[in-house]
Amino acid sequence: MSLNKLIAFAYFWAIAKLLGPHITGTYFFSVSVTSLFVVLSDLGITQVIILAYAGGREDANRMLGAALKVKLALLPLAVAASLGYGWFKGANEETMLAISIACLVMAADTIHLMFYGALRGKQNLRFEAIGMLLGQILTAGSSITAAFLGFGAKGLVGGLFLGSLWNLVWAWRKTLTQGIRWEKSTWFDVRHLAHEAVPFAIAGLAVKTYSYLDTLFLEAFHGLTSVGIYSVAYKMTYALQFVPMTVTAAVYPAIAAAWVKHDHEQIKRTYTGALRLMAYLGLGLSAGLSALAPRIIPLVYGEKYLDAVIPFSVLPWVLLALFMDFPLGSLLNATKRAHLKTTAMVLTMIINIVLNTILVPKYGPLGAAWASVLSFWSLFFFGIYFTRRDAGGWRNVMWILARALLVAAFSWYVWRGIGSQLSFTLAFLLGTATATAGSLLLGIITKQDLDFMLNLRKRVVPQAEIHEQT
Repeated sequence: MSLNKLIAFAYFWAIAKLLGPHITGTYFFSVSVTSLFVVLSDLGITQVIILAYAGGREDANRMLGAALKVKLALLPLAVAASLGYGWFKGANEETMLAISIACLVMAADTIHLMFYGALRGKQNLRFEAIGMLLGQILTAGSSITAAFLGFGAKGLVGGLFLGSLWNLVWAWRKTLTQGIRWEKSTWFDVRHLAHEAVPFAIAGLAVKTYSYLDTLFLEAFHGLTSVGIYSVAYKMTYALQFVPMTVTAAVYPAIAAAWVKHDHEQIKRTYTGALRLMAYLGLGLSAGLSALAPRIIPLVYGEKYLDAVIPFSVLPWVLLALFMDFPLGSLLNATKRAHLKTTAMVLTMIINIVLNTILVPKYGPLGAAWASVLSFWSLFFFGIYFTRRDAGGWRNVMWILARALLVAAFSWYVWRGIGSQLSFTLAFLLGTATATAGSLLLGIITKQDLDFMLNLRKRVVPQAEIHEQT
């Protein structure tokens, strides 16, 4: 996962440097349109397939057949919505062509993700890992080549399509080699699938909305160049999502096992330990990227993207909330309270729509950055409310957060104030040392926490315990 994120960031950096804000904005906008409407072609179906195979259900192959049937029926709706939005917005010929190719990407993605879901349910993760990695490399190579050859946004989206087409063929072949077959389904199977998919569909709609709505608002009120400016700040920030994904990979099974045993003390210990670790990692990255934004943007992207400095000074503050939200999600899912996480997502979506409506028309990329930050902090606080008892009450979580914000503020001052007098390397090292020392001094993170999390990753959770959670 982290290697895929690194490759994705690297080729986006290359094409942004080569093509400038306008073409980059056209590409980012085209992909964002289909990324928002892709939810219409899935509606939570992939998650149902994962659970069906993970639970060893007898009707799993029929459910896969029903899923394929439903997805093929929904795809024209998603394509029509994407193209219809571009037409309604009066997009030019180049943008409409890019959106059209992005619709092919969407079609390939929604099918191959379903196949990967079946393999994931069978616990054959290596096929997905290999396929995604090779697809990412293919996309990177073809996209950079298209940028060099001057093919514009349509060439970049074409690179995405090649990677998606590869994943479609690879995932389909691997399902066959693993004995996974889609069987003829009945109307009852389709109804059953739709019923199980509803909560996942709601969550997916919420996530897609607060992830991509800002881009659509930016294009509508400030044009494609503004989208290109915002996209570099967006990519540099959200590329770091792999950090909490990697670090907290063991949190869900550990909490799930403790939940089966009714060991609430173990749940509390695991949850609060993960919160402190995420607070330490999140505060450093939030403060560091924000403080060093005036130096990072010209260094990484060049003078053409200087307007991205201001939104990038704000957007990284989403990371502290985003990182600390990962343990919250693991806890709610592992303790069979996923509906509360869905509720938090829907509330966040509503807040995000309101904030984008108010802030983006007037402030552009800066407004989009603030809308994103405030939305994710809202998501985090909703999660705290739903899990307050698991951490021993509001006071414990808020004490962790208060210390994290204090260290983050002081570290930001060191990075921005004192660090401005030093070379970039020395400023980075000084700020990192300050954030680490402050976290240790205030007890945000301890050696015992690090040892505990490392031990979690070494534990083997019995399969019976995991299956009881699905």
